[in-house]
Amino acid sequence: MVGAVLALVMLVTACTPEGPPPSTWRVKANSVQVVRQNNYSAAGDRPYTIQIGFRSKLGVANSSRVDVVSQCYNGKLPAPDAAPDGQTHTFPDGAADVVFPNTQNLDVGDLMLNTAPLEIFGVMTFAMNRNVHEWFNSCAMSDALGALLAPALRDALNMLIANSSTPPTQEALINLIIANLGNFMQGLGSFLMAQIEGLGNPDAIVGVGVNILVPTSGAFTGLLSTGLTVADWLLPEIDSGFVNLPALPPTLKVRIGPMAPSWWTYDFDGDAGHYRVNMSVTG
Repeated sequence: MVGAVLALVMLVTACTPEGPPPSTWRVKANSVQVVRQNNYSAAGDRPYTIQIGFRSKLGVANSSRVDVVSQCYNGKLPAPDAAPDGQTHTFPDGAADVVFPNTQNLDVGDLMLNTAPLEIFGVMTFAMNRNVHEWFNSCAMSDALGALLAPALRDALNMLIANSSTPPTQEALINLIIANLGNFMQGLGSFLMAQIEGLGNPDAIVGVGVNILVPTSGAFTGLLSTGLTVADWLLPEIDSGFVNLPALPPTLKVRIGPMAPSWWTYDFDGDAGHYRVNMSVTG
């Protein structure tokens, strides 16, 4: 009886009546080092980014949202030959930032008392090289990703996250989150490759990074991290959240972590070139 009372007290103190206050987070590509160019017919590459931001509320049917932001749409493409081999190119402010307003970092109590639904966030970062002539102002790759990939991603998120029922216990909730994230990540490689193959290739895709953000706080952060480690999703030798999926190609990187300030580097090394893209999440 005493144990049950203590558990109830811990649950109530781990949440607020309407959940924690909302905040805004920004995911951006800060710079890219062109280790090996994509286009050797030019003096340097024209690296740029396209980002696809997504969010989905667990147990809230059809709540998934997907948005495409692009340096091409924002008129911030680099000049010709901007980044020769070995050079680092800094992306301008607001080039292709994904902004997530109204996020809530929830603890276990918030979820179990239904003060707010858990929302899963993520960003796909496409490291691109602009291969068309400077005077050609089409945003064909950005348009194609928005037309083909975004709807398919929205459907997948609705199926795996939004249309799932919220379990009644803490253990079942953690297990569901890990299972759904696992299913999403396991199918991510083939899903992305199949979509990209149908896009055509007006510009070169050097690599794709996927950052999955789970807005947690308190004990929930530790519980989820432990569950992911036990499930063998996280690489034990890397302290930056990269996921242990051996089947992924070297040009696809997946990272998972809490919605918190962080900095990391995507290292894409493949036939289309070798780029190191420096990323950040800031509040």
